Amino acid sequence: MTDQELDLSKALTELLYGDESAEPLEEALDRLITPHFVQRINGQEYQRAAYTAHVREMRRMVVGGGGLRVLEQFSSDTGTAGRYLFTMVPADRPPLRFESHIFARVEDGRIARLVEVSRQIGDDEKEPPAADSA
Repeated sequence: MTDQELDLSKALTELLYGDESAEPLEEALDRLITPHFVQRINGQEYQRAAYTAHVREMRRMVVGGGGLRVLEQFSSDTGTAGRYLFTMVPADRPPLRFESHIFARVEDGRIARLVEVSRQIGDDEKEPPAADSA
């Protein structure tokens, strides 16, 4: 698999909204991210073990549903950058929405690094427009 063959939005959807009964999280992580994976989100850095805990928590937050919408996405031979809208529907509270700007480095068809700047979108805010509608 070449680096370009990774569909970042699909990989993030599988990780964050995945079903443990269909594929255990550890297997999804092994398939989608490298062993030396690192995530930097809003200035904080997380190694693979901390990212695993983060993904488990995100999966708990989406028991009521949710999804990812690509607002913009650009790919090269070594990575993908984009702007995404994540919606999470917890079982016990109103939906949460986050706009995230993500830069991903890809190695051997798996994510090696994610650098992300993310902000929660308030209930009184309009949804961010996609690039083609801005």
